[in-house]
Amino acid sequence: MKTKILLFGGTTEGRKLTEYLSNTNVFVDVCVATEYGQQLLQKSENINVISGRMDKEQMTAMMKQQKYKFVIDATHPYALEVTENIKNACAIEKIPYYRVLRESSKTEKGIYFDSIEQAVCYLQNTQGNILVTTGSKQLQQFTALKDFAQRVYARVLPSVEAITQCQNYGLTAKHIICMQGPFSKEINVAQMKHINAKYLVTKESGKTGGFEQKIDAAIEVGATVIVIGRKQEQQGYFYNELVKELQKEYGVSAKREVTLLGIGAGKNTLTQQAQQFLQQADCIIGAKRMIESLQSFEKDSFICYKSDEIAAFIKQNIHYSHIVVAFSGDIGYYSGARNLYDLIANDVTVKTVSGVPSICYFMAKLHTSWENAKLVSTHAQYQSMLGYVLQYPKTIVLLGKKTDAARICQEICAVGLKDVKVVIGENLSYDTEKITEGTAEQFQNIETEPLAILYIENNGILQKMQNLGIDDDKFIRDSVPMTKREVRTIAISYMNLKQNDIVWDIGAGTGSVSVEIALQCPFGMVYAVEKKEKAISLLQKNKEKHHVYNIKIVEGQAPEILHTLPAPDKIFIGGSTGTTKQIMEITLQKNDNVEIVATAVTLETIADLQNCFTALDMEWQCTQVSISKSETMSKYHIMKAQNTVFIYFGRKKRI
Repeated sequence: MKTKILLFGGTTEGRKLTEYLSNTNVFVDVCVATEYGQQLLQKSENINVISGRMDKEQMTAMMKQQKYKFVIDATHPYALEVTENIKNACAIEKIPYYRVLRESSKTEKGIYFDSIEQAVCYLQNTQGNILVTTGSKQLQQFTALKDFAQRVYARVLPSVEAITQCQNYGLTAKHIICMQGPFSKEINVAQMKHINAKYLVTKESGKTGGFEQKIDAAIEVGATVIVIGRKQEQQGYFYNELVKELQKEYGVSAKREVTLLGIGAGKNTLTQQAQQFLQQADCIIGAKRMIESLQSFEKDSFICYKSDEIAAFIKQNIHYSHIVVAFSGDIGYYSGARNLYDLIANDVTVKTVSGVPSICYFMAKLHTSWENAKLVSTHAQYQSMLGYVLQYPKTIVLLGKKTDAARICQEICAVGLKDVKVVIGENLSYDTEKITEGTAEQFQNIETEPLAILYIENNGILQKMQNLGIDDDKFIRDSVPMTKREVRTIAISYMNLKQNDIVWDIGAGTGSVSVEIALQCPFGMVYAVEKKEKAISLLQKNKEKHHVYNIKIVEGQAPEILHTLPAPDKIFIGGSTGTTKQIMEITLQKNDNVEIVATAVTLETIADLQNCFTALDMEWQCTQVSISKSETMSKYHIMKAQNTVFIYFGRKKRI
């Protein structure tokens, strides 16, 4: 049989508790004073709502008949008589009693009075309209004011009972504001301006009663604040404390739900589904910018963007049953949602709600399609975007730092593409939104907001990947030796290249190997090391002819010049002039997992490579390649052999 409890509500705290208890295994009778209060409560199979006021005897009779496990008093902090009746009824029936407290919100901006009578006496000697927010029950005491019906505007619940009371006291419809609170500062400001309020009368209703928003609004419009203080301090539990106490004493634990929510480009792009989840939430978690943009929902919040800290907060704060974790953009694109899901999925029910990505918003603003664009991000760490710009006509970059846009534009200009179109979007969908269009050259020194978007449109020369094996006659050669197509293709195939590899080509010669490798590694970089002036000139010409921009020509003598280069993933040794071992040693110092491919034609080079691999305790293999190609002699074709080439592949021994 389910545990049965009694909850006296009619307040924000009462509604929160009802919602929380609706997801537990207990049956709850919820008592509210009016039918309107009944309509505000969430319907659930285990929640029974009873409307109508009760005296002590009626409460006692109900408790005796229903045999509740315990009683929760979540009535208004100023409803002292009701609270006293509930306490006495619980004492008679010997049922545990729990009082829900409301946090006090003191202000130095108001004039405090112990009673409404005292406040009315003060107001007798003033002039100007008065917004009264103390409820319809206390309105009668304000009728003692001279010109009551002309000065007083009463904000009351939208119930027949409240409206009737106001009318009975002499207020016309123009002076009756019927709305359910609490209210935002903006609504309070609008209402006070509309009635030209010079005074605001309010109870010290606390955070959940919208006290702070009323005070802030009054200050903005220049109205004097009259506060009716609480008559006595009560003993009990704040909402969070009570939830923990009920779990500890009675095992009353709600099913908890966490929503991973993409808020899109900002608060102005929230979907209807997102707004619904935010309205239902009892806590919102997110980075500072996220929380600030969602303040209008007036929920408890926790500013954090680290997944492990968010997961710890969720596990510790069991009183929150509906948590929303807000992410910028969409949760499926460069988002921390995936990692957080793995951390909390075993503890709570997780829902996911997609947002409208800032990319969609931005490209719509530019009136530009982006189905053929490449989407990348610098959030995790800065990486070169040059390869993407050279591979795709449109590149969209999510920026992570103020200087990212400038660095990317500098890279683009360094390869001669200074005129490509660049558009930067900052603070998208916010009041401070800024969209700036120009060229890469114009933005080389720009600083942006950290979370901005960069759009690059390159309609000029694009560098496309192609299969290995460029025809030999496609290279400018002159008299410099060149690795032939067939050998070049086989040798490079042993390198197991990845698109972002850093590769050294030592003894690059004409650059045929460098060009082929660069085309296979569009997001990496090839360092073509060469000491001969004539060969360096050919390297530059072949780089330009094949429109390959991810080759850096390094003029100098190996191995000395290698100390200045970044750690390679792979190296190709086409010529070393007797320094192979030193080259390999430097390479291994920079990256112990480097893979080395080298070619040899002479017996001396063959012996040198084998000795080097053995001395450095590396595993290696050798492939002998003999190529013959047909040649025309008169009316016949004969096969003409090329030099036999030995291709070595080596790396540190795998344990």
